[in-house]
Amino acid sequence: MKPFSFLSYAFVLAGIMTAASAYSQACVDSTLIDPNAICPALWAPVCGCNGVTYGNDCEAVNMGGMTSWVDGECTGTPQDCLDLGGIDFGACDMAMGVVLINGSCQFLSGCGWEVGGMDYSPYFFMSEEECTSNCGSEVECIDPSLADPLVDCDIFDPSPVCGCDSITHFNECVVTYVDWVSEYSLGACPGDCYDASRIVEGMNCPEESDPVCGCDSVSYNNACEAWYLGGLAQWTEGPCETSGIIQHTASTRLHVAPNPNNGVFLISKVHPTASWQMYNSAGVLVLQGTGPRVNAGLLSGSYILHSEGFLPTRLVVQ
Repeated sequence: MKPFSFLSYAFVLAGIMTAASAYSQACVDSTLIDPNAICPALWAPVCGCNGVTYGNDCEAVNMGGMTSWVDGECTGTPQDCLDLGGIDFGACDMAMGVVLINGSCQFLSGCGWEVGGMDYSPYFFMSEEECTSNCGSEVECIDPSLADPLVDCDIFDPSPVCGCDSITHFNECVVTYVDWVSEYSLGACPGDCYDASRIVEGMNCPEESDPVCGCDSVSYNNACEAWYLGGLAQWTEGPCETSGIIQHTASTRLHVAPNPNNGVFLISKVHPTASWQMYNSAGVLVLQGTGPRVNAGLLSGSYILHSEGFLPTRLVVQ
């Protein structure tokens, strides 16, 4: 047998250490971490590929540097359906079990369940059938074959549905033929009220009056305006009955500076005697006052600011 020199050992050890670092980075990408990122104050938990539960996918990326995750809280069991396709368990022949690899359940062999300081053994199934029955829906949620450019969906009549991707979509037509989501339930996803990505400035919604009361406690002229102007996913028929709530008919949005802030900020375009109201993400009134200068001891989180004659704006208190 050829002697195994110290130099050879050093090269092998260096290779193992480099590989281990690469395995860890396959799940955690430190370049994605941004402590200054403003994530919504929304509890839509996801289970990161590191087995840690994050409040939503924004937190998973910006706080944890996650490159992959699944919807729902981590359970520390195979039911978390972590996709371990980016983890290299080594070139050994030891049978480890069945796990989700790049979207499909596969038998996996390797040198051990611990990679980069993370123990992945709890996420392996005993059989391919067990893996498929638990994680099959994760693989089939987005189905590009559903795309049909010939289907003309109504983009002015929102009727929100919650997709298997845990995202609220505009209506059944859009979720299927535009967003390619294979499974959904009627109604917005739990906890989803406001999302700035839904706002489309200048959207020509119908002028007909069919008022709805948004989950932000603001009355909108119709559901189309609640979705595109308010960025909302939930509302009830009829105007809001809460005293002091304004009707959403303005076209100029309030501006707050600085934003984010520590509870001390300036509201531009507001008359010194104009009143304003501030609501939390659940639509509950938490503060009201007059004039452009605000100095309030608010808890950290997201708020919606209203003043009569203006579109509401979102602000973040850190």
